[in-house]
Amino acid sequence: MRSQVRKYKNMVVATVAAAILILSVIGYITDAISDLKEALFPGQITNKNSYVEMFDVGQGDSILIYSGKKAALIDTGIKTYADDIIRELKDKGIKSLDLLLITHNHNDHMGGIVPLTERIKVKKIIVPDLSKTDERTDKMQTAMANVKRGGGQSTVAERGMSFKIGDFDIDVIGCYYDEKDENDRSIITKAKIGKWKFLFMGDAQDPAERRLIGDGADVRCDVLKLGHHGSMYGTSEEFLKASSPSFAMISCGRGNRYSHPHDVVLLRLKEAGVQFWRTDTSGNITFDITEKEITVSTEK
Repeated sequence: MRSQVRKYKNMVVATVAAAILILSVIGYITDAISDLKEALFPGQITNKNSYVEMFDVGQGDSILIYSGKKAALIDTGIKTYADDIIRELKDKGIKSLDLLLITHNHNDHMGGIVPLTERIKVKKIIVPDLSKTDERTDKMQTAMANVKRGGGQSTVAERGMSFKIGDFDIDVIGCYYDEKDENDRSIITKAKIGKWKFLFMGDAQDPAERRLIGDGADVRCDVLKLGHHGSMYGTSEEFLKASSPSFAMISCGRGNRYSHPHDVVLLRLKEAGVQFWRTDTSGNITFDITEKEITVSTEK
């Protein structure tokens, strides 16, 4: 009887040991496969809820990048729209921003920065070199103080900086602080997720576009955020050819006095076969992203 019990126990131990060994081998193989996939297919999209959304903030800019419960905001629009942006973020369950990037020191891109940093926690704020601007910097200084008070960090943008937001890799590919026009001093960023690329031009126009190309920056993208709301002084034929986007988004106010986006730019987009959306007619514009496709939806 005892020998049978001992034999049974030995069988159980052997079975458990075999199971552990099998699980260990499976775990090893799984890890090896995972490592191999990462090596062969870097930058895969692992977060199903990954998107880029351009908010309708009138004649201004504000763009949300979201992936894996991480969020970045590029620009805050004018102060009038700050409440709308904060409401949008909170409705999406976003209680804090991992990154807030201000492209340049114009009110239509940073006007809402103070109320936003007062009511939304910001872990890191990236700003242009304020010593190079001709504009007042009091709002920017106040916002940076708000971020610091909340335990966040503030940094001046430099070309080559990189940030991770979920599955997005965001790179600063241009910031030409020596340009005469504040618009052309805009921080230009490129966001990559899986095989998809988004290019955000701030208010950069022809001079900055030419410098990007001249510097050998990789401006190729699937989605282009037009510089300066589609001004006739940007989005040149040369730049469209170099960037070769399939889609474009334009932030502009209804009936704005600048005639943004300009007809000549829209014609360039059409001739290049670029499908585009604009906030003055479509409201918020969202680019939902999966490994296989980008799906566009609009508020209107």
